Amino acid sequence: MIGKLIGKGDTADVFDIGNNKVVKLFKKDYPLNSVQNEFENSNLLNELEINIAKSYKLVKCRGRHGIIYDRINGISMMDLLLETKDFGKYAVDLALLHKIILSHKLESAVSLKSILKNNIENTDKLSMKCKSKLIVILDTLPDGNCFCHGDYHFGNILVNQEAYYIIDYMNVCRGHKYGDIARTVYLIGMTPTPSEIQNHDIERFLYMKEQIINIYLKEMGVDRECLLDWLMITAAARLSELDDVQTDEINSILEYLSVCKLDV
Repeated sequence: MIGKLIGKGDTADVFDIGNNKVVKLFKKDYPLNSVQNEFENSNLLNELEINIAKSYKLVKCRGRHGIIYDRINGISMMDLLLETKDFGKYAVDLALLHKIILSHKLESAVSLKSILKNNIENTDKLSMKCKSKLIVILDTLPDGNCFCHGDYHFGNILVNQEAYYIIDYMNVCRGHKYGDIARTVYLIGMTPTPSEIQNHDIERFLYMKEQIINIYLKEMGVDRECLLDWLMITAAARLSELDDVQTDEINSILEYLSVCKLDV
């Protein structure tokens, strides 16, 4: 029995189904293979010593495909950050948790580099010359077997009685830690300012994002220069995830790649 709607996103809605379980129902036009991919990814994580929402089975309800998960009663780290403005604490916690994630191995997961290559090849927003240059750069970057979340940011961490739970397993893969760190830096620092941020708060919000990145990278023990090629590849690959209406982020990426001396 499907109960109350407790979460709503771009691709899926989350409903309470009792017994401390929820069902994540994807939109009707969402590809079944992507739902299956998330379920398989979540299964890879069930045995790891990491706080996650454990997955149980694939279902179909109301004409929509879904996955049954444990219910985690908590608030997102993003909401806590915006409420408390304590970006120092949550930037450190973000890094400490990320180091735990990256310390695990996922040898049977799909390769991060293969995902990035596929996304770059499939975007229609870059010239063939630019794509070729990016693939050459990507080929020089190291591979690895680290557990890469693929979408690690404040919004994908739930806080429950001082414990942190990782959610959203659609992009789980294996790879070099720099690839996952670069994705986090991109999501924090290079995505557009949310529309709900008032004009008089934009400068403060941008300052906060920059400080968060500085603290996060210091705790991760990673220098920005180590991430330059990874960030360029990450930004280019991001284009395949964006709809044409997301013009602000698309234009920002194209401008960034141009500054990197790529013929976009």
